[in-house]
This record gives sequence, C-alpha cells and structure tokens, in this order.
Amino acid sequence: MDPMKAQMELATKRLFSTEGLAVNNVKLFPGSNRDTTPEQMAEQINKAISQIDSGDFDLVDQFDD
Repeated sequence: MDPMKAQMELATKRLFSTEGLAVNNVKLFPGSNRDTTPEQMAEQINKAISQIDSGDFDLVDQFDD
C-alpha cells in the first residue's frame, strides 16, 4: 500500500471510528501553507495523536483572562 494512502486511512480511523476518537465535526486549517496536501495533513494528525497517546506533549494554555 502507498505510504501516504496508509496515512490517510490511519488518520480517518483514528479520528472517526468508534475505536478512535469518534469525532463527528472537525475543521482543519493548513495554516500559512495553502499548498498542504490531504496526505500531509493526515501525517500531521497521526503524529499529533501519537504524541498525545505516548504523553509526549506540553500542555499550553493560550487563553488570557
């Protein structure tokens, strides 16, 4: 299987399946790079979910009261 297609399938499963996060409404923005492909977005989604699952993240509070 094509590695990028595998990234897309994995991201879809991790986000939308009942075994995953069961997301039903999500909006994704490519930031400043408007040439980002769906496959690149999927790769970043998978990376972020993997980091959260492994505890490899820093919690940042960006809201000022």
